[in-house]
Amino acid sequence: MKQKRFAARRADFMEQLGDTIAIIPAGKMQTRNDDVEHAFRQNSDFFFLTGFPEPDSVAVFDPAHDTERFTLFVRPRDPELEAWNGRRAGTEGAIERFGADAAHNLDELDGWLKRRFIGRGSIGYSVTDSSDERTLAAYAAAKAHARRAGVTTPDRIVDTSAILQEMRLYKSAEEIEALREACRISAAAHTEAMRFTSPDMSERQVQAAIEYVFMTMGSERVGYGSIVAGGENATILHYVENNQQLRGGDLLLIDAGAEYRYLTADITRTFPVNGIFTTPQRAIYDIVLDAEKRVIEMCGPGLPYSDMHEKAVELLSHGLVDLGLLPGSGEEAIDKGWYRQYFFHGTGHWLGLDVHDAGTYKVDGAGRRLEPSMAFTVEPGIYVAPHKPSVSLSNAQYDPKLAAELSYEIGAAAAKAEFVRRTEEAGSVDFDVPPEFLGIGVRIEDDLLITADGFENLSSGTPVDPDEIEAVCAEESELPLFG
Repeated sequence: MKQKRFAARRADFMEQLGDTIAIIPAGKMQTRNDDVEHAFRQNSDFFFLTGFPEPDSVAVFDPAHDTERFTLFVRPRDPELEAWNGRRAGTEGAIERFGADAAHNLDELDGWLKRRFIGRGSIGYSVTDSSDERTLAAYAAAKAHARRAGVTTPDRIVDTSAILQEMRLYKSAEEIEALREACRISAAAHTEAMRFTSPDMSERQVQAAIEYVFMTMGSERVGYGSIVAGGENATILHYVENNQQLRGGDLLLIDAGAEYRYLTADITRTFPVNGIFTTPQRAIYDIVLDAEKRVIEMCGPGLPYSDMHEKAVELLSHGLVDLGLLPGSGEEAIDKGWYRQYFFHGTGHWLGLDVHDAGTYKVDGAGRRLEPSMAFTVEPGIYVAPHKPSVSLSNAQYDPKLAAELSYEIGAAAAKAEFVRRTEEAGSVDFDVPPEFLGIGVRIEDDLLITADGFENLSSGTPVDPDEIEAVCAEESELPLFG
């Protein structure tokens, strides 16, 4: 049953390739330090098409070939190396267990490609993949042979990533079930972290607790590096040090997701270290939660993806003005881009085999419309930098479309200089940030799946209501604390 899923994907992929011969490399082992390697996780495109888990392999797809449409090049069986580093499938396993039409040892790839390129019209590979050097070297060798032998070689390149992005954007039934389980595991871990956390712990202790729950519930690995950010660390978007002591009276922002059968969750919750929100913390939290809820309520088939961010910007901007964190009106904060002082990222992203998964966000220049089986996150946030008693905001209106056009026409440096000039001409407004809000960072993130008649919130099992969060924080954790 498992291989049927991959076989169906390969058939779809090769139908779109036509007579193109495509080369998809696996991931490579990466050295951490000295002779220690990072834990291996397969390249998502390669896994999506093959299910083959080993590094340093190459898959070749040749729809025009009579018998060998799917060929795997793999590491050879080696009893001595396998005794040190684990079992290998070898060429026989590649055929018998993973459905390859043919399989060869990896050292045969260069010569095989050189021969297979003869008489072909186009080559397919990911133009963003840095591991295509062997493909290009084999193509050059085939080209040199062609000039001498009077035969043809490919004269076009097809970007396979464009095909695979569209395929991966729509989740299969098996992927949806795996994503649900990843979210169920992650929700349980986030909830337990609320019970486990207390003042004077380190961020890393909380990271250990949440990842312990991941693994004991069946997750193979984390979907990405866990962010466990206490106090002002929560104002750093991708904080990963996780090495500071937690203080009572601070908030703790956790952005962490379990991976299950290669599908990853991506959940963020923010809660008080001592279990009780302060008034300023609650005020910011309520604005972010209101924005998240109202954006989620919009979701369903046909909604342009960009509408979600526009709505979040509108709600957060008005909320920031109401709190005194921005001057003027909400409309002014939006028009002049002032909200970016506190909300400087997108409202979400596609979710799947990668935490920032494959798929375009615009079609013909407009926000892509949501369709059933698409999965994505919704994650508004407010981040008030610490130790910043006052800021100066430009009165110049920010026009992202114009910025992109200027950058294209006159270069990035010249475009920046132009916007500096406009900012100086427009002048600025000074205002004081209320000190009680300094160093507060709040993000709330849930994982959604579009269905035929609306959406499913896959991460709804994680507490998000502030009263419920305080109640969960007051419960006893079942996890042991050592040291």
